Amino acid sequence: MTDRKLAILAVTAVIMAGWAVLQNRLSHRSDTTASMVRTPLIQGLDPQAVAKITITSDKGKSTVTLTRVNDRFTVAEMDGYPADISAVNRLLSNCLDVRTAEHITSNPENHTGLGVTEETAQYVVRFFNADGDEITGIIVSETPPDREEGAFARLTTSDETYFIQDPPWLSTTASAYVNTTLIEADSAKIRRVAVRGPEGEYVLKLADDAQTIMLEKMPENKQFKGTAYRSVFRALTSLRFEEAIAAENAPQDLVFDRSYICRLDDSTVYTLKLAKQGDKTYATVTADFLDKAPVQISKEESEEELKKKEAKLLAMDAAEAFAQRHKGWVYTISSWKAADLTKPLEELLEPKPEEKAPAETEPEPGAEAPAEVNAEGQNLPSAL
Repeated sequence: MTDRKLAILAVTAVIMAGWAVLQNRLSHRSDTTASMVRTPLIQGLDPQAVAKITITSDKGKSTVTLTRVNDRFTVAEMDGYPADISAVNRLLSNCLDVRTAEHITSNPENHTGLGVTEETAQYVVRFFNADGDEITGIIVSETPPDREEGAFARLTTSDETYFIQDPPWLSTTASAYVNTTLIEADSAKIRRVAVRGPEGEYVLKLADDAQTIMLEKMPENKQFKGTAYRSVFRALTSLRFEEAIAAENAPQDLVFDRSYICRLDDSTVYTLKLAKQGDKTYATVTADFLDKAPVQISKEESEEELKKKEAKLLAMDAAEAFAQRHKGWVYTISSWKAADLTKPLEELLEPKPEEKAPAETEPEPGAEAPAEVNAEGQNLPSAL
C-alpha cells in the first residue's frame, strides 16, 4: 500500500470518527429536547362526553360533585343547584391545560412520596361518562418542599408521573361553582322599600327630587340617625347568598315572619321573605312586574316610544325568569346583609334636638326704657 493510500485512509478514519461523535451529540441533544417538550397530560377528552365531574381536596376529605342534568351541570352538595357555566368551563380548561415538563417515575410505589395518591394529593379531578364509567382524571400534588414552584401530576388511569411547571389552581368548594348573586338592583332605579317584621313596618321612599330618601309618616319629633337608613334602602344593590337549599330540604320549622319589598322605577318588585333560626337567616326571593297593561306596537310610533315599550317587555320577561329561577329554593344570607334587610325602625331614628328659645336682651346702660302706652296708644306719665 502506497503512502498516498495510507494518507487517504487516515483522513477517512478521522472524518468517520468525527461524524460518529457529531451524530452522538445530535442524538443526545434531540433526546434532551424531546424530554423537555411540554405535552398535555390529558389528551383526547371530549367535554361533551363528560356527564359527571368530582373535585376532591383536603387529602381526600372534601369532594364537590358536578352532575350534568338536561345539558347543564348542577352541584350535588347544594341540592342540585344549577352550576355556573363559566366556573365549569374554567375547571375543564385548567385541567386540559396541565402540561408535563419532566418524566419522574412509572413505579406506583413512589406515588405516596410524590403526593399523587388520593390521600396525599392537593387535587384529584375525575371525569365520568353517562354510564358512570371514569373517562380520565388528574391527580396533582402540592408544590414539593425542595422546589420553589411546580408540582407532580399523573392521570388517574396511569402510573406515569410527571413534574409540571404550572400546576392548576382549582376551586374546591361547592359555592365556587354557582353564581351566588341573587339581586343586583341599580340604586338609581330604586323608588320604594317596605320593611315588615314583628316590631312593625315602615316605608322608605325617594322624594320628588329623586335624590332624597324619606320615611313615610316620619314622627314630628324624630329624624334619621346616621346613615343606616341608606343601607336599608339600597340593600338589594348587591345581595348574595351563602347556601342554596331545596325548599323540601330546608328546616321545616322556619317561620318567615319578616319581609323586605323593593320597587324599582319600571314597576319591577322584588319580594324577600325572611326567617331567622339560630345564627342563620333564611330567605325566599321572587319578582313581579306590576304594570300588567298589554304592550301594543304600531308602525306609526316614534323610535323613542318603541324603545320604551321594548324596555317594558324586557323587564317583564326578566321578572318572570327571575321568579321561575328561584322558585323552590331557600337561601341563607350573611348576617351583615340580613341586618340591613330586617332592621327595626327604632334603629334608624333618633329624637330631634330641642330648639332653644331666643334669649331676652337687656337694655344697654343709658338707653331709655320704652314708654308705656294706654289703650288709645297715648304715652303714660313716667312713675316718680
